[in-house]
Amino acid sequence: MISRLQQIQVTVQQIAEAISSVLMMDVTIFDQHMVRIAGTGYHRDTVGQRIIGYSVGHQVIEKREEYIIADIKSNDACLVCEKQSTCMELAQLCCPILLGSEVIGVISLIAFSREQQMEIIHKGTQLLDFIRKMAELIAAKTVEKSTVNRLLFLKNQLETVLNFVAEGVIAIDNAARVINMNFAAERMLRTKFNDVLDFHINEVFPGTPIPEILRNGKEFLDREVKMWRNGRQHHYLINAKPMLVDGVIQGAVASFRLVNEGYQSGYSKEAPVAFEDIVGNSKNLAAVKEEAKKAAFGLSTVLITGESGTGKEIFARAIHFASDRSTGPLVALNCAAIPEALLESELFGYEEGSFTGAKKGGKPGKFELANGGTLFLDEIGDMPLALQAKMLRVLQERVVERIGSVKVIPINVRMIAATNRNLEEMILEGRFREDLYYRLNVFPILLPALRERKSDIMELAGYFMQKHARAYGKDIQSISAEAEEVLLQYNWPGNIRELENAMECAVIKTLGSTVEVRDLPPKIAVTSQSGESLLQHSAEKEEILKALKKYGGSVEGKAQAAASLGISIATLYRKIRKYGLS
Repeated sequence: MISRLQQIQVTVQQIAEAISSVLMMDVTIFDQHMVRIAGTGYHRDTVGQRIIGYSVGHQVIEKREEYIIADIKSNDACLVCEKQSTCMELAQLCCPILLGSEVIGVISLIAFSREQQMEIIHKGTQLLDFIRKMAELIAAKTVEKSTVNRLLFLKNQLETVLNFVAEGVIAIDNAARVINMNFAAERMLRTKFNDVLDFHINEVFPGTPIPEILRNGKEFLDREVKMWRNGRQHHYLINAKPMLVDGVIQGAVASFRLVNEGYQSGYSKEAPVAFEDIVGNSKNLAAVKEEAKKAAFGLSTVLITGESGTGKEIFARAIHFASDRSTGPLVALNCAAIPEALLESELFGYEEGSFTGAKKGGKPGKFELANGGTLFLDEIGDMPLALQAKMLRVLQERVVERIGSVKVIPINVRMIAATNRNLEEMILEGRFREDLYYRLNVFPILLPALRERKSDIMELAGYFMQKHARAYGKDIQSISAEAEEVLLQYNWPGNIRELENAMECAVIKTLGSTVEVRDLPPKIAVTSQSGESLLQHSAEKEEILKALKKYGGSVEGKAQAAASLGISIATLYRKIRKYGLS
């Protein structure tokens, strides 16, 4: 567990240096676990290390007492120290850092010269009074840090709760300017909070009655609002109430939902997703987005293929919510996650008494639940052959039969299927029906692997870093240049899913405000350093020169060169300096 002093290590080091510069003596500060948190002079290089063996520091912690040791060689308190015979220190002044009755660390003032020793001998009481005040300052800083951490945790806890809510939530100040917005609101309004912060609510949510509360102070429930967006009219139900401080209206907070939206009806727990929500601006991803937008405005079956972790589900959701069926249900089923014996009943439903354990009254299948909307079947390549024949009939005849029933149920469902398998190879092996494949593959979309869109890696990494920092209540602001280089060099066989897992791991491990290489999963750092990337082997300098010659040495040319090499512009500048290139 991280000690209180470790949490404010930078501040403690600054205080140690300030004490040293004022008193002209070396200073070391360690926590209750004997880990050196700060140090000057001789002890600067051992910061972060644990002090081995029994010493005066242990006695200060155990007895909660102050020590003035005029002569290390003869003082009784130093006789127990294992390093007394080799110790270079001449005198020492030690003061516990107290938080209530708990010792959370020790400040030690050290004399290495005869002059410094005389200072401690003749001015020990005054020096101890000064060091005691510094200990109180450090203790106060730990309390301050704990308070800030607690407030940050509560803030992020609240944001996490809001972002799990399916309804959109938006808050305005007393001038009707947007001051907060959750993920669901971003998706429903097709905007990003940072892009509309401080905008008037009517610019973000035209036609909303929320500003009325600022004038009359009256909350309202389920107020219906209609607005046009992308050529279609959308209906919202809005709840809103004023925010009062000492009886004065300081703003308003509102929740809203789309009427008849799929997630409202209990079919999909996810809020709407727009193509703009899919992170990344690389050329090949942009091309895929354009193809997917075309697919959205048709009724044809879509087959999304790509490696595991490339984002097939989010593309399926974006296609649904951009289509004319966006107000209908979106029903998803992972064919690989359902046992073969249950998959048929999940898809087609069953009648009461059709098998042991069947629910009273029967149960509708996913096709029925998706009627009027979209059915997304993930991992379609894992569907058993026997079930593939029934799937083909549904696609051809647009009807389903529940298990145990002879009744035919007409359906109006748009289907999106996805797989990371090579279905054409499976057809040759007799594991997938050719006729079903051609029924599914009406509008094919192939998602690029992350290694094929390297310019998106850092944008995705930053997005995931912020997402998990909020979830874990941490204030992490950036990724170091070295960690960025490692992320860009790694091959990402697990694609976006692997990148998100890596950034969640990094967020958990990061102690400061910046993600460092040491915070990344060891596999990624080691693999990247082993030479997989172009810029890690002997041709590095030549490749950079070639790119600079091709695109030129202007700022724009260097940006293009960096993009062609799959690295950031900051990394390119470091490489240019490293090799002395002009």
